[in-house]
Amino acid sequence: MDSIKQIYGLMATLIVLLLSGCSQEEAIGVASEETIPVELNISYNVLNNTSHNEVLTRAPGDATLSVNRILVLPFQKTNEAAADDPANFIPVYSLAKQINVSSFPNVVTKLTLTPATTYRILIIGYNRNDYDFANQSSATRRFNLGSATSPTTLANFYLQLVSPTDIPEFFSCMAVGYMNGQSIGTSFKPEQINNIQGTLKRIVSGLTLNLTNIPTYITSVSLIAEQLVTATRATDGTPLTWQTAGDSGLKTFPGQTPVAGKVTFNQYMLGTPDARKTLFYIRIAYGTFSQNYPISIVDSPNVVSGNRIIFTPNHWVQIDGKYINSTLVFILTGTINLDDNAWDGIS
Repeated sequence: MDSIKQIYGLMATLIVLLLSGCSQEEAIGVASEETIPVELNISYNVLNNTSHNEVLTRAPGDATLSVNRILVLPFQKTNEAAADDPANFIPVYSLAKQINVSSFPNVVTKLTLTPATTYRILIIGYNRNDYDFANQSSATRRFNLGSATSPTTLANFYLQLVSPTDIPEFFSCMAVGYMNGQSIGTSFKPEQINNIQGTLKRIVSGLTLNLTNIPTYITSVSLIAEQLVTATRATDGTPLTWQTAGDSGLKTFPGQTPVAGKVTFNQYMLGTPDARKTLFYIRIAYGTFSQNYPISIVDSPNVVSGNRIIFTPNHWVQIDGKYINSTLVFILTGTINLDDNAWDGIS
């Protein structure tokens, strides 16, 4: 993609509707005295952006839809007398539904839930090339589902990268239950609701780094992080596992060969709060030698502190670097909050 507008600009909101009634898949979720079948109806919309409402979000450099698969995963309360806390909900993998989203806005299936049981329903959006719930050990997967500690609950359920420098795009939301238009909340029993709605939101951040005026004798340029987040909480993008500076974790992104004195790094990044903010280096290779340049940029509230970058879910950070007198000079040229359906004054 030529610009960050093509990467992130056509921000999409995926609306998830769960409706009771007839389904296109009548064989799924047959009712009994012990279960209640409910219809899942998934659609998308682009708020305040009708000129682009036919286009979902796109991955860097990829003209195809980034999010074209959805996993609907119910979490069940472990004890009805327990507090209504995410730590008291465990995944019910047998009820999970993976849906390929090639036919937005209409995708219909059913969930069969047990009455008198409290559920929360997590919905995750991703690309079908990145993960297959039906083949979770696939060698081509880019992430894993689960937790670092036992038991696995909604509080510690994560999306874990297979490689810390290969970050796919993630969306997620918690479904909200409604009864005749009245919100019941994100925790509900199936007999309490006749409609569920949720809005999938991007829980990764983005980084674009442009380097120009690169001398012709430089053969390759690499981007290196001081430390990276390696797993993010599926509900909100909060880091759950991470590297530390100086450990043995992979921290170098794939190198690039300059073309016409220029390279551009477009990377998704997992959310990285102030406590986990990271320094970046540019490694310049020429002949048999290489040299690292720290990316030094002025502080910016909630984005840069002490040259270390903070990545907020659904935000994008752009940095421009230029060779001047045999050294690299960097400036922060833009940050966009992509939860807003606007460019915040940045063209």
